Amino acid sequence: MRFAGAAAMETVQRTFAGKNPEAAIYTRKEADGIVLLAASPHRLVLYVRGAIGTEHIVGALREARAGGHFQNDDFSALVDMRDFTGVIDWRIIPQISEVMPKGDSRTNRNAYLVRNALFAMLAKINAVLFPKTQHATFDREEDARHWLGWA
Repeated sequence: MRFAGAAAMETVQRTFAGKNPEAAIYTRKEADGIVLLAASPHRLVLYVRGAIGTEHIVGALREARAGGHFQNDDFSALVDMRDFTGVIDWRIIPQISEVMPKGDSRTNRNAYLVRNALFAMLAKINAVLFPKTQHATFDREEDARHWLGWA
């Protein structure tokens, strides 16, 4: 999925920022894709679009932590992979747990927006890595935000 120019990418960024007011936005982009991360107290929203390398997900998470976000494990996450058309590097999953550890004393929630069973498998893998976090998959953002208690 190639963006139809810089204007299209800017529109995606503005739309994402509008859905996540008052959040710090971290961006990683290439010609064929974008990773957007919104960081706010107790919330992480991650949107991946196009054929961007999955290493950019870890990069955005590291940047958010360096910016002072997610220093503790008291947050829930919304991960939107519906528009991701790249190749999943499965080695990224343990890297995410190293960058964003969640402790044993929390009952956070992670909602995954997915388009098929392959992406739903990511939620199952994350459930093993983060056993104290509740995980669920959705195909509609409204349902995910409601389950997270954000609606």
